[in-house]
Amino acid sequence: MGRQRWIAAALLLLMTGAGAQTATAPALDEALDAPTRAHIINEYARRLTEQHVDGPRAKAAADDLRKRLARGEYDEQLTARSLAARVTRDLAAVAPDRHTYLEWVPYDLGDERQRPVPPAQSADNFGLRRFETLADNVGYLKITRFGPLDRASIEAAGRFMAQAADCPALIIDVRDAGGDGQAMAALLSSYLLVDQRSYIFRDKQLHLHDQIDREGHVTAEYWTTSDLAGKRFGGYKPLYVLVNEKTNGAAEGFAYDLQQYVKRAVVVGAPTLGDARVGLKQRISRQLQTSIAVTRASNVITRANWESMGVQPDRMTTSGAALDTALQLARAAILVQPATGKARAAQSAP
Repeated sequence: MGRQRWIAAALLLLMTGAGAQTATAPALDEALDAPTRAHIINEYARRLTEQHVDGPRAKAAADDLRKRLARGEYDEQLTARSLAARVTRDLAAVAPDRHTYLEWVPYDLGDERQRPVPPAQSADNFGLRRFETLADNVGYLKITRFGPLDRASIEAAGRFMAQAADCPALIIDVRDAGGDGQAMAALLSSYLLVDQRSYIFRDKQLHLHDQIDREGHVTAEYWTTSDLAGKRFGGYKPLYVLVNEKTNGAAEGFAYDLQQYVKRAVVVGAPTLGDARVGLKQRISRQLQTSIAVTRASNVITRANWESMGVQPDRMTTSGAALDTALQLARAAILVQPATGKARAAQSAP
C-alpha cells in the first residue's frame, strides 16, 4: 500500500512539473539588431507606398516611419514583438486602418509545422448559428460570421435560409458578426433580393459591390446567384438587419448592400465598426509579417462604402434594444402589408 502511494505521489509531481513547465515556457520572440530593424522598417515603407489602396495616405505613413527610424526612435525595440507594437501604433497615428499594421506571431513563419491548425469551418455551422420564430411568426436568423464558400457551406446556407422562407417578415441578426466571406454574404443576399428595377425585364443576378485597388481596377465582383439550394424568402416581404459597434467586415457589406438596394432592408441598431477594406499579409522576418489594406469596397449603387464611419442604421438604437425594436417594426409591417405586397412575395419565390 505504501509503495502504491509513493508511485502515485511521484506521478503527481511529474505531471505538475510538466504542466508548470508548459505554462511558463516563453513564446518565441525574435531578437533584432540595428541593421535588421532598418531593413524591416524600410521594406515595410516600400510595400506601403507600392501596395496600399490609399496612395497619398500610405506615402505619408511610409515617410513618417523612415523619419522615426532616422531619429533613432526604434533603437529600443530589440525584439520582433516590441517592434510590431511600436510600428503599429505609429502607423495608426498617420493612416488608421484595421488592415494596416506590423504583426508579430509566436512561431517561425518559415516553418509550416509551427503554424496553428485553423478550426474546422463546419464546427459552428459556418457561422449560421440559429433560426427561430418570434411573435406573429416573424423569422429570426442569427449569423455569427461570414466564412468562405465551398460545397458544404453552400448546402448549409440553403438549409439555413429555407427555414425562414414562409415567414411573413424576417429579422437577420449580425450583431458582433464579422469574417471576410464576402461571397457568402452575396449568396445569402440571393435569398432576399429580386430585381425591382423593372416589372417586365428582370435580371436573375444582381451586382452588389466590387473590391477596387488603388488604381481603380476591380479585383473582385460580388453578385447574387439564381442557382440556389432551398426556398427563398423573396424580395418584398419586410426585412430587418440588426447591427452594432462590433459588426465588421463582410457582415457590414451584407447589411450595407441590402440597405442600399431599393432600401430592401431596414438596418436597426448602432453604427458598425467601419471596415470596408481587404488586407494582404506578407512575411518580412522570422516572426513578423506586414499587413496592408490593398483594396476597398465599392457598392454599385452608391459607389461608396462604410469605411471608418460604419453602416448607419435606419433606426438607431442600442445593441441590446435592437431585437425588440426590429420585432415591433416587423409586427407593425405585417399588419399593414397590402395584398399587392403578398402577391409580389409570391412572385419572388422560385
